[in-house]
Amino acid sequence: MRQVARAQSHSVSPHEPADVEAAAWMARLHAPDRTEDTVAAFRAWCAADPAHAAAFEHMTLVWEVAGGLHAERASLSPPPAPDVPSRRLVLAGIAGGLVLAVGGIGFWQRAGATVYSTAVGEQRRVTLADGTRVILDTDSRIRVRLDDKARRVTLVRGRASFTTAATDPRPFEVEAAGRHVQVQPGVAQLDIRRDADDVTVTLVDGGAQVVGLPGDAAPVTLAGGQQLATAAAGVRLSQPNVADAIAWQGGRAVFRDDTLAAAVAEMNRYSAVKLAVAPEVAALRVSGTYRVGDNAAFARSVGTLLTLRVVGQGDRLTLVR
Repeated sequence: MRQVARAQSHSVSPHEPADVEAAAWMARLHAPDRTEDTVAAFRAWCAADPAHAAAFEHMTLVWEVAGGLHAERASLSPPPAPDVPSRRLVLAGIAGGLVLAVGGIGFWQRAGATVYSTAVGEQRRVTLADGTRVILDTDSRIRVRLDDKARRVTLVRGRASFTTAATDPRPFEVEAAGRHVQVQPGVAQLDIRRDADDVTVTLVDGGAQVVGLPGDAAPVTLAGGQQLATAAAGVRLSQPNVADAIAWQGGRAVFRDDTLAAAVAEMNRYSAVKLAVAPEVAALRVSGTYRVGDNAAFARSVGTLLTLRVVGQGDRLTLVR
């Protein structure tokens, strides 16, 4: 079972007043009628007492652990709306007296950071204490540290989307493999992917600057719709199809004349059933939109389109002539 953090577990009583209020704020922030006034009121509540912010982080972990246990290592489906009934029932249970044991909360509160992660084939949505909304892709991990002066997130691995809170004046920064993405004040939506030391930043909306680039390259300022790919070999600025770049948030992968080998590598990120390609077909081109998490269906579809055979052996499927 997935753990939020590794430390000694302890029981949490939802009867603490701050926890009950935090549960109510959690429901309001995920409600379909949420407004900027809601976020502003929430920030005021957090600022009124340090225990409030701690309680909200506490409730976020309870929410995610209780609501996400059933999804462990499940195949991806379209991301649910943030206010799905099952999570409302979780909150109702908390307010009604449910006692949950949550591992590691005390440790991460003392360390001043909170960790969120996903397993292979899982996506996860969280709302940080400042109101920033985060979507984690498959096999991803972030570490969040919020203090009085700044909001800092480290992308340890994988990919994450951030929609920053508009009314929070503190700087918001995401670090990945030594690259620092500094978001300009106001609402911004950005997508960051890390593959080992290669980092790709797609700015959907707002403004941001990327510093700490390889080879002592000068900082790059991004505008909405731009993408910066960074690797040891250098950096590349482009204007991609944004809808394609963020299609993963809907559980889809979009290929535009990609090699079969590259498409297979991307699909393998989402499934325990791994695909392989024979050397003689690796350079064939693939275009289309595919649901991730079902590699068998992808192999059948591509095999039909490219006149290939699918050879299965255990949890491995190979595309051959």
